[in-house]
Amino acid sequence: MQNIEMFFDHTCPYCYRGHQYLTALLPKYPQVNILWRPVEAHPKAEEPWHKPYADLAVQGALFIRAHGGDELAYHERLYKAQFDERTPVDNVATLTACAAETGADADAFQDALQKGLYQQEQLEANTYAYERHKVWAVPTFVCGEKRLDAVEGVGITPEQLDVFLKDCCG
Repeated sequence: MQNIEMFFDHTCPYCYRGHQYLTALLPKYPQVNILWRPVEAHPKAEEPWHKPYADLAVQGALFIRAHGGDELAYHERLYKAQFDERTPVDNVATLTACAAETGADADAFQDALQKGLYQQEQLEANTYAYERHKVWAVPTFVCGEKRLDAVEGVGITPEQLDVFLKDCCG
């Protein structure tokens, strides 16, 4: 299996498109294992004016991962809420409803977010992306030393992602 990290933000329209491209291409690459790396494109602490916030969505994703939940289903449900239903994913009630739809324990999920149980891990996820991997725009894909960085305000194309996946697998 070839591990590929995808750094993304649930409130980023370019990430939403990149996610759609990736899930459409994955059947061509059964040897690929995606390591989902949700982050804040605009960290709340640094840019308090930039809404909707993604910090709670990231914390929710970390809960899903820690409890063996379906990460892909959670990410897809949040993107659907944010972009298709126009329901911002920056509050506990929306996130809990989305998590419950993917099979997560709604009470445990809500409790974890309200208590901030994954807040430190969420901050560490940002550090991992921005300091260790030098992510500067999302979505960004990393495969060993290879990477595909989004162009800020543009994102990526399906063709770029397909070439990247071929390079990683071949």
